[in-house]
Amino acid sequence: MEYFAKELVAWREFRGMTQEQLAKAITFSSSLVAMVETCQRKAKPDFIQRCDDALETGGALMRLYKELVSREVIPDYLDRWRSVEEQATVINTFQLEVVPGLLQTPDYARAVLQIGLPTAPPEEIEAKVTARIERQAPLMSDHPPMFVAILDEGVIRRAIGGAKVMREQLLHLIKLCERPHIVVQVVPFAVGAYAGIGGPFNLATLDGDEVAYLDTTLRGHIAEDPEEVAIIKHRWESLRAEALSRPESLRLMKEVADQWTS
Repeated sequence: MEYFAKELVAWREFRGMTQEQLAKAITFSSSLVAMVETCQRKAKPDFIQRCDDALETGGALMRLYKELVSREVIPDYLDRWRSVEEQATVINTFQLEVVPGLLQTPDYARAVLQIGLPTAPPEEIEAKVTARIERQAPLMSDHPPMFVAILDEGVIRRAIGGAKVMREQLLHLIKLCERPHIVVQVVPFAVGAYAGIGGPFNLATLDGDEVAYLDTTLRGHIAEDPEEVAIIKHRWESLRAEALSRPESLRLMKEVADQWTS
């Protein structure tokens, strides 16, 4: 907020405008402009867009806002894990409830975040959606990591965001699987109890070392201790043994996608 406020003041002074003149130009009160500039109030997207227009910044303030907010809403442990994702050569993930963040569509991500953060304002949700989609960049780069996701069948059958969102999400998964470095496998309901009931996790290979990431209700945990990582690797191998093959998983996802009709 402080950094953004300083940039707003710098642009306003560069254009030779007072707080009152800027307020009049953007049709907001001068008291609100003053509070944003002194960090007493957080600027909202509409306010920022109008400032960009009035100050002729070329969208600089909105770009700055999106970058700062997207970083601000990412906890330190998740920001650290994102660095691991960006440098990893292999990423394995198991999800019991939802599609992995690296494979989510914006609408699906928005629905998941709204469920998890029911009191969050729209701008916070949108900032988190933007941050989540930006995390997918390494997976779509020229030199992407090998990415293997194992999903419980409930993930593709659980209604999140409605039928249209689910259909688009599954079609997106199917399309991504056309890339040789992306594999999605499904553990069918018929398996019954299996190692996945212990919860979701991620396992990444980085510079020859392996690092695990486990999500909890309150925060994430990054595991680097060899003994802890070995336990996660053992669970991963057990899950691979229970999951359908790649072609069988694709057939199931296509079948379920056809069932999600609005």
